[in-house]
Amino acid sequence: MASSPQVCPICQVSIDPSAGPAEEVRFSSGMQASRAKLWARVCQFAKGEGCINADASQRSEPTKTDYFGEAPSIDMDGDSPKVNI
Repeated sequence: MASSPQVCPICQVSIDPSAGPAEEVRFSSGMQASRAKLWARVCQFAKGEGCINADASQRSEPTKTDYFGEAPSIDMDGDSPKVNI
């Protein structure tokens, strides 16, 4: 594994292995995260040649909180929509 930061040619995130496993991925906005979160939210869908997070041995197994949550349901009965959270 490389020890200097790399930028993925597919999704443009930066991975810095020297930052520690929980904060090695820097998204374009928001907090830093793990390779597992990057895989759960991006890599598994944006499959492409050159992905720098494709090697499963370099990331932990994603947890439930690594994935995006479900959007709240919206009740469209009546005059105005109501969000059910």
